[in-house]
Amino acid sequence: MNDSLQNNNNRTAGVITTAALVSIFIYSFVVSLPGILINEVVDTFALEGTETGLMGAFVNLGFMLSLFIVILVQGRALKTTVLATAVAAQAIMLFVCGYSPMFYILCTGCVLLGFCGGFIDTFSNSAIVDVRKKESTRYLGYLHGLFGVGSLLSPLLLIWMLRYTSWRGIQYALAVASILVVLLIYLLTRGRGGQRDQATVREHLFSKADLFAYFREKRSAALTLSGFFTMFSIASVMVWIVRYMTLRFGSAELGALSISVYWMCATANRFLLAQLIKRAPMKFLTLVALLSGLFVLVGVLSGNAVVLCVMIGLFGICSGHFVPVLVSESAVGYEGRTTFTTSIIMFVMSFGRIIAPISIAFASTHISLTVGMMLPVAAATAAAICGCFLIRIGGKRAEGEAK
Repeated sequence: MNDSLQNNNNRTAGVITTAALVSIFIYSFVVSLPGILINEVVDTFALEGTETGLMGAFVNLGFMLSLFIVILVQGRALKTTVLATAVAAQAIMLFVCGYSPMFYILCTGCVLLGFCGGFIDTFSNSAIVDVRKKESTRYLGYLHGLFGVGSLLSPLLLIWMLRYTSWRGIQYALAVASILVVLLIYLLTRGRGGQRDQATVREHLFSKADLFAYFREKRSAALTLSGFFTMFSIASVMVWIVRYMTLRFGSAELGALSISVYWMCATANRFLLAQLIKRAPMKFLTLVALLSGLFVLVGVLSGNAVVLCVMIGLFGICSGHFVPVLVSESAVGYEGRTTFTTSIIMFVMSFGRIIAPISIAFASTHISLTVGMMLPVAAATAAAICGCFLIRIGGKRAEGEAK
């Protein structure tokens, strides 16, 4: 490969990486909106009962629905174009949500906002996998690390903004920020002539045969199960820790602090351990899944709120790289179809995110609070078992190639 072509490829990778990073950073603030603005929305529309949870539920519903459509876009458009379009649509939906005079209009906007988010999340991940290839785990760590930074900053920034503007004003501000991201992507990709078509890998069109072939492979099925269990364990802790701290220790503040500690540790993991993980990603995932379950177990059984908070931080250090590793590994052997593999993993993780709080609430109500908090321990252990199976499959494949 001559120097000119190498330089062009490096610039291309830089353009796509930058587009993915800025898109996911703004998206991390949008994801935080339902939890942070819920009290203001409830007061505005005088919501009661289950209505109070509909804003977040509809965003997740839209996200899951998008994953059915994302696969159909595979191979039909440049990923930078899809990203810019999704972020632009996100801006429009934020304006709709901010303006909405009636609650059902807000709910419709939330579904479509989640729908846009599915495209942003999936195409940011798959684009990184395409252009970074052997270093995809490392750069996915950076991508999700930046999402973690946004998740850390959003509560502080948005709550501060609520002192000076309404929840509608915050929606408008994020809409403007999304438009600025679209302009940035345009500036990054404009004037590249024939190279613009190289700014993303054109993928194969999706076919049903891809879906059947993917799940016929034991490795793919195990990765999918691992994705469900890892996200179940994370979602269980993140959704229920405030409630658990309130009921067990009478301190919602410590629960909120635990979430912040988790994101601090998970984000540090994604930035600092990215280079180390790529050497043996499945061994790493198996080990940290076991440790994740152990830390939650120790924290719950300790009966001490401070110890539990520390254990949640250690849980974050371990689980911070679950998503980058699984997204990267699911694409192995599926070059040119990474949108498909990413959407599968994201869909399964979204399912785990929805099932987790329902399961833990049921167990806590009908059995005991402690048993409910054992569910993330069980899920992390199941993920470790899947990891052992994947390591075994990898060993057999290596032996076969050696022969």
